[in-house]
Amino acid sequence: AAVGDCIRRVKAESGYLLDPHSACAVVAARRTQTTQSQSVAHIALATAHPAKFPDAMQAIIGQRPALPTRLASLQTDPERLTTLPNDLGVVQRFVERCVDAAWGPGR
Repeated sequence: AAVGDCIRRVKAESGYLLDPHSACAVVAARRTQTTQSQSVAHIALATAHPAKFPDAMQAIIGQRPALPTRLASLQTDPERLTTLPNDLGVVQRFVERCVDAAWGPGR
């Protein structure tokens, strides 16, 4: 109930449509605020697009958010999956290689 209430409140106050995961962060931030911390900025980063959760959004706001055109291919693109061992060094090197491939070495 708190997540749905948060999504509806933020949409009514600002027009911004939070996804359920991001709304969880906002709910948690608001619950941790005390009278003393009211002046401390809280930042919640959006973690997904609301269209990723069409059924939940339908239940919360009464409509299914449209997927942005730039993301439409996600519905038809093949899924890519890489299985890595449970080893921090292996995972770090994998991420570094992916970043280098996308942005260039040393980025």
